[in-house]
Amino acid sequence: MKEPKKGFLAGLLLLAAVTITRAQLPIGYAARYAQPGVDVQHYAFTLTLSDSTNQIKGETTIRFTRSDDRQTVWFDLISPRDSSETGMRVRSVSLSDGKAVPFSQRNDRVFINLPAAPNQVTDVVIRYDGTPARGLIISQNKFGERTFFGDNWPNNARNYLPVVDHPSDKATCSFAVNAPATYRVISNGKLQSESNLPGGRKLTRWQENTPIPTKVMVIGAAKFAVEEVGSVSGVPVQSWLYPNDSQKGFVDYRPAKEILQYFINKVGPYSYEKLANVESTTIFGGMENASCIFYNEKIIVGKKDSDVEALLAHEIAHQWFGNSATEADWSQLWLSEGFATYFSALYLEHAYGKDTLNAVMNQNKGQIFRFSALKPKGTIVDSMASNLMDLLNPNSYQKGGWVLHMLRHELGDEVFWKGIRAYYEKYRNANAQSSDLQAVMESVSGKKLGQFFQQWLHQPGYPEVVWGSKYDAAKKALVIDVRQAQRTGVVFAIPLTFSIRGANGREISRTARLSMTEQNQTFTVPLSTKPVSVVIDPDNTVLMRAVEMGK
Repeated sequence: MKEPKKGFLAGLLLLAAVTITRAQLPIGYAARYAQPGVDVQHYAFTLTLSDSTNQIKGETTIRFTRSDDRQTVWFDLISPRDSSETGMRVRSVSLSDGKAVPFSQRNDRVFINLPAAPNQVTDVVIRYDGTPARGLIISQNKFGERTFFGDNWPNNARNYLPVVDHPSDKATCSFAVNAPATYRVISNGKLQSESNLPGGRKLTRWQENTPIPTKVMVIGAAKFAVEEVGSVSGVPVQSWLYPNDSQKGFVDYRPAKEILQYFINKVGPYSYEKLANVESTTIFGGMENASCIFYNEKIIVGKKDSDVEALLAHEIAHQWFGNSATEADWSQLWLSEGFATYFSALYLEHAYGKDTLNAVMNQNKGQIFRFSALKPKGTIVDSMASNLMDLLNPNSYQKGGWVLHMLRHELGDEVFWKGIRAYYEKYRNANAQSSDLQAVMESVSGKKLGQFFQQWLHQPGYPEVVWGSKYDAAKKALVIDVRQAQRTGVVFAIPLTFSIRGANGREISRTARLSMTEQNQTFTVPLSTKPVSVVIDPDNTVLMRAVEMGK
């Protein structure tokens, strides 16, 4: 998903310095955000933007069904505050035939009274205006030019769009944007038309025919230079840059084509009509809006750069994980961010080799250790966060990525990738929870993975291993003592491998995969001669802090 520019990475904001950046929800948590029984099928957004004011005008047609005979439905929309100049004021609500229907605005929602119509399609048209406090960032870019950019994560679309602002209610959408003709407008999906209007204005229409969550339904309006990079499997790849940055930025964004090809080959078909990489004023390092990724304007290098490639790979990976296979609720954020973090690293492994992957995983490990020291009770699946922005942390990102790295080595490459492809195929353009991923991986591998997912997703911390070895000449064996010393008191089940090395540091042999399931264990490994040194976890496949006694 994103990368906060500051704080913890929520996308992957420069991999070399990545810190710029369920269980079921508790009773009442989902109800605060979602609307069970109401299924939005399509949003048709019409927005009017102005250079003379930050006020916008909106008209949204919402097509939805109700699974029961309820007569009141609601949509999220931030209302004006008495003491504030921001918020959206609804002027009218009508049916598609123009007939007005009763409505009220309270608690940042629009409540609409309708005739009961269970399991039938209903269209309502909401007309409103106001100045968004957030969600749609109306500001100046670094060149002093006025810009408009959607920044919806986690549930900020409701600041300027009437929606069910929860990742579980996915819908197709269209945007018709009436703006001064000096702007080019980017949005989700495929460009339908651009037409001139009186008074130096222009109407731009985009349409997304694949259902997506509201967190990635956006527009951007600015002065842009656009490069057609090419196409991959029929998907056009574009770069949208501020004109003053275009020559540098076109270089920065060019790897997107190769990255897109890699993920199509490894995971499955791309779900959207295009891939546009867009310079913007997003508050994040990158924001993975479906088919039109927004990158922070400060990240312009102008030359081939592995950190920029890592960022591109992270946000492009989200098009599969987070946008298409979407977490069922925010507590499952690792299914978006952990995936994007690890799949960015997998792309770097593909492009630059295993040493690069190891460097990334070690860096991520350090961030996990530091965050765990600050939040020792924190778990990857976190249904207790009252501030959703707090979920943008190394548990969701780096630790989630490490879970996938360990799962890969638990299952082996072939089975891991088979499972990833099966998971994506099953939950493409739908919603998933951690238990769904577990079920797919168990089905593909034939292994029971309950303990694996339970301990890594729902237990805090990580193993802190203290170990030592001695050679028993009489038994011709290496005796390895291992203890888990983490203060949480929880014991992890972890696989351990030891590399046995000679005088020149070269590996002579390595142990079989040993299973540690207790706090203290001793392993005896047959060995004909005394080793010069022993190295734990030589392939860096376990998230743990390991300390060798006496070293």
